[in-house]
Amino acid sequence: MDYNRITSFGLEEAWPVRADIPSAAAADAALDGVRSLVGYLAEKTTCITMLAGSGSRWVASLAAAKAAGRESGADEKAPRGLFPVYNALGFGPDPLPIAGYALAAVRDLGHHLIVVRGWERRIQAEILEPLDYAPGSWSFATQDAPGGKPRGHGDAAFQTMALWSSSKYVVINFGGDASSPLSALDSLAVMDALAREHGDGAPGLIMPSALVRSPSYPVSVGPDGLPTAFGHAKLSGSASVSNAEYGYTNVGVRVYRAAALREAILSIRERYWSEAGGYAIPGNAPADGDPAGGEFALDNVDALMAEQGRARLLPVARAEELSPVKSLDDVPRFERDVRVVCADWALAYSNSGLGLEKK
Repeated sequence: MDYNRITSFGLEEAWPVRADIPSAAAADAALDGVRSLVGYLAEKTTCITMLAGSGSRWVASLAAAKAAGRESGADEKAPRGLFPVYNALGFGPDPLPIAGYALAAVRDLGHHLIVVRGWERRIQAEILEPLDYAPGSWSFATQDAPGGKPRGHGDAAFQTMALWSSSKYVVINFGGDASSPLSALDSLAVMDALAREHGDGAPGLIMPSALVRSPSYPVSVGPDGLPTAFGHAKLSGSASVSNAEYGYTNVGVRVYRAAALREAILSIRERYWSEAGGYAIPGNAPADGDPAGGEFALDNVDALMAEQGRARLLPVARAEELSPVKSLDDVPRFERDVRVVCADWALAYSNSGLGLEKK
């Protein structure tokens, strides 16, 4: 497996080998199969799942449903990741909270840090324990919310830095996404392979991506196949529009070298943070009348790494992974798409004993 090639000038070659990456990575690391690879990677990795809020669109959609006389059954105060949906996993409870998919996808890949603002008992009782998370394999971290609202996933990563800095790798995903275990495992395995080959010169970010028609958030790619810019509204202050018939776009999972993530976060804080005004990052600067500052997004970290030539794409993700639940109206599409994404469990853990069953 040529890991440099499929993350640079040979991006189009990544999709055909997506199911082969775990076993190839195990062999290249002189490990006895995928089960051994998973254990080896887990010892080096912290997995952070962002589950700290409901989101303004989610709250607004619940209010709209209620005003229309449509009972959603949702607790308006709970994070949207606890909203129950169809379970296509083949294990765990049915219905399953939305965030169960994101947490199932990374269950075996490291120690787990779950960023929350309350609701720990329900997350443990309704997701972690039913999905057979090993006791002691997770911890909760509460994200502070200056001015009454969380200040972004980049800020959450900063607040929890002491809890993940001793790891070699950090996997970050989000509680509302249709996450794939294969995208997560492939990306972590490729990151480790490149780190063993290049040491401190390895990429700081491996971003699993999908090739889709007219992506809303297109990734600009240079002639060497490296990302040069991410077309996210939070990075430009305006909506992104793609004129390309097909293009690459990122999905919910990101894999970082912990040292590079720490360096990027501290660099952004140094430039754009002040005690008096909070964050003032171009594209997501404070709104008028918000003295606590703007947002620090992980997209800002990714943009910095791309600018420095330290980011790489790994186009192994399905288009169906681009189905985040942001509002109540997104739930039917999410339930449809996770049925497709769940086929990745068999591909990710084939012949490893870590597939569609309890640990």
